[in-house]
Amino acid sequence: MTLRTLACAIAALTLTACGQPQQDGAPAAPSDGSVTLGSAQSLPDWLLVARQRDCRGETPAEERECIGEVHFNQRTITRNTADGTADIWIQVRHAQPQLFEMESATTETLIRFTNERLHYRFQCRETDANGAPLENFGHFIVVERQIMGEAEVVIARDEPTPIYRAPIRGSVTGIIQPIACRGS
Repeated sequence: MTLRTLACAIAALTLTACGQPQQDGAPAAPSDGSVTLGSAQSLPDWLLVARQRDCRGETPAEERECIGEVHFNQRTITRNTADGTADIWIQVRHAQPQLFEMESATTETLIRFTNERLHYRFQCRETDANGAPLENFGHFIVVERQIMGEAEVVIARDEPTPIYRAPIRGSVTGIIQPIACRGS
């Protein structure tokens, strides 16, 4: 966690608590160093969670032009306690245009885009109802991918075959998995 991220989290926590009296029986602050906000109602829909490199720049100026952003939407997190899964949408704003190929029975279309949304489903529970270990604990599937056009209109949609994969450490899925699963 960078110093800037920590400062933003503390500022958000402070603003959330402004004007609210301390209540008896209020939950204690987490001891693991994480920040828990009491209410997310006043936060924006899309929250920055990571930056990613879209290309390799040769100079510092070119390198800055290669950095895209990844956001998650806190209002899209849904948790299914029956099967132990959690769903979350992320939005990737690429620094460099990406390509997406669409095919129909008669045509092939190549789309350039810089914004896409992904719907992930994570297996958050370690064991099934009988206590047996779940093979896919911590793994995810991509439920849907949306390619966004002007004014954030969906111009293409993909629903890949649901194959559970393990998040890679330091990847976006490795970062958002605890956010999605918290409370499952």
